[in-house]
Amino acid sequence: MLSGAVIKFLSKYETVSVIARHGSSFKKISAASDFTHRLNPLILDYSDTDLLAEKINSAVISKGPVKTTVSWIHSYAENSNIIIGEILNSQKISSDYFHILGSAYYDPENISRDIDAEFSNFRYVNYKKIILGFKIENGNSRWLTDEEISEGAAEAVDAGADEFKIGVTQPWERKP
Repeated sequence: MLSGAVIKFLSKYETVSVIARHGSSFKKISAASDFTHRLNPLILDYSDTDLLAEKINSAVISKGPVKTTVSWIHSYAENSNIIIGEILNSQKISSDYFHILGSAYYDPENISRDIDAEFSNFRYVNYKKIILGFKIENGNSRWLTDEEISEGAAEAVDAGADEFKIGVTQPWERKP
C-alpha cells in the first residue's frame, strides 16, 4: 500500500529499508524505480518482534543508522512500534518516526493516546503521526486509495509536521 511512497523515498535517500511479509511486494517497486540499488528489503512478519528486532538491528549494522521511519503497523502488532522506537532510540542520534494511524484514531468512542506516552520516553525519537481519514466527494464518502495514502505519506515526511492528516477525519458520522 505504500509502494508509491517507497518509490519516492528511493529517489531521495541513500538507503531505504522496507519491511514486507512477502517478497512479491517489491516487484512493483523494482519495476517503477531507477534506484532499486538503494532498496534494502526486509521480508518478515512484523508481529514476530524478536525477528523484527534482529532484522532491523542487522540493517543498522550493515547500512548505517535509521534517520527516518514510516510505520504502518496494524493494531494486532502494536508492540512492534515500541520495539522499533527502542532500536531508534538506542542509536543515540535524532530520528523521526512517522506513525501511520487509521481513521479510528479520531473515533470519539475510541480515542487512545497510549502510544504518545510510550514514545515520549524515547529521548532521540521525534514521534510524528500520519492520520488516515477519508474523502467526501459530491456528497459521498469513500476511503482513501493506495495512491492517496502513498502520496500523503511522502508529503507528511517532507512536511515533517508532528501531525499530518490525509483526507478528512470530521465529521466522524460521514465516514464510509
